[in-house]
Amino acid sequence: MRTICVLLAVSMVFAVSVAVSAPLYDPNKPIAIIYKPVGTVDFMKDGKDWTKAAAATPLTTGDRVKTGDNSFVIIKFIENSILRLQEKSEITIHGELSANKEFSKNVHLERGQLGFDVKKQVNEKFEFSTPTSVASIRGTEGLLINGGDSADVLILGTGVVVFTNTVSNQSVNVNGGQTAHSYANGTIEVKQTTPEELKKLQETSGSGGGGGGGTGGSSGTSSAGSFSVGFAITSTVVTEGKDFEVTVELVQISVPVDTLKSIVSYFALAYKNSAAAAYKEVPATISGAKVKFKIPGVDVVSPSMQVYVIFRTKTGIDMTYPPADPQSNPIVIPVQSTKSNQLKLEFSDPSGKRKTMIIEY
Repeated sequence: MRTICVLLAVSMVFAVSVAVSAPLYDPNKPIAIIYKPVGTVDFMKDGKDWTKAAAATPLTTGDRVKTGDNSFVIIKFIENSILRLQEKSEITIHGELSANKEFSKNVHLERGQLGFDVKKQVNEKFEFSTPTSVASIRGTEGLLINGGDSADVLILGTGVVVFTNTVSNQSVNVNGGQTAHSYANGTIEVKQTTPEELKKLQETSGSGGGGGGGTGGSSGTSSAGSFSVGFAITSTVVTEGKDFEVTVELVQISVPVDTLKSIVSYFALAYKNSAAAAYKEVPATISGAKVKFKIPGVDVVSPSMQVYVIFRTKTGIDMTYPPADPQSNPIVIPVQSTKSNQLKLEFSDPSGKRKTMIIEY
């Protein structure tokens, strides 16, 4: 399968004081790892010097990570939540197991920008913080920007976040497709995400690659403006030179299908074979959650076909799946070749007459 981000005015001390003979949580136990460092990425253990980070470096509570110019790092928590720390950024991570067995994690953004994809877990609490704001999260995707003396910015792709300004202690709910600004003077506001903010979110989020084809498929989520939609892509078994169908199912939609119909002005499947230079587009009308696209056999060539989904809204927002550079990162569908090879075997029958056996494979 190849397959669409806060902030505290006081220091936080993660400690548990209960009358037991052993601690509820071992602070030396890793809660995350440095998954993919690119460029200049360093980490620090409490009381030690900054050290160059490498893939698979374990992180425990209190550890700090920072990036240099033109650098970034992906951090993966043990429950599969993902952080994407952008260039010239720095975070501190904390973990605590409370007396009621709730595991709390806090990522403090000291400076810079942090993309996140948090997986919803039972009995777990996840917060992002800056010196001005706190975002309480239970399963969502977005981007947090530490604005320093200006405004912290939270751009939310999916889910719901309780966003608090710690100067005024004012809290607001931020939904997918919305952006919140938390100002140093204590005010906080929520607006619909602009195309520019959406582009910044998509650039930060990135996506993993993958392939799909045959009766298998690919799935994922993209977002645009005030809505988000997931895609599940499947196809029939594909044979060279023959028509085939690709089914695009709309899943995890943040708005009803009927509303989606009124939002989207153009819906198409782009495709090409592995030898072609340019993609062709097959448009379709959204009539339900599943939409079928027919690819003509004349364009079907082994060993594979490459496809991606195009969404265009009436407000001019373009959305694709896969969301990141789909022409270079498409869904790949294998194609069975119709060509056969021949093996000729010469032999003599009992009477001595020469004959030829032809085997096709």
